[in-house]
Amino acid sequence: MQALRQIKTTDNDFISIKIPRAFQRRKLEIIIIPVNEKTSSHDTESTWPRGFFDRTSGCFEGTPLIREEPGEYEVRNEIL
Repeated sequence: MQALRQIKTTDNDFISIKIPRAFQRRKLEIIIIPVNEKTSSHDTESTWPRGFFDRTSGCFEGTPLIREEPGEYEVRNEIL
């Protein structure tokens, strides 16, 4: 699936988007999502709540997990 993603800043009640040739004369779905600058996908900060891992690390209280042996690995032919 091809996609077009643009982040624009608006000052009025309309947005202008140049439609690429590959998308012209096709049915398109347009979704407008406000971008919070602090949680933008370009930020390096975590999106987990503050202290989440400190509160949840080691909290599993169910049946102990058992890690099985990996067993024998399949021998494959060499790719030339």
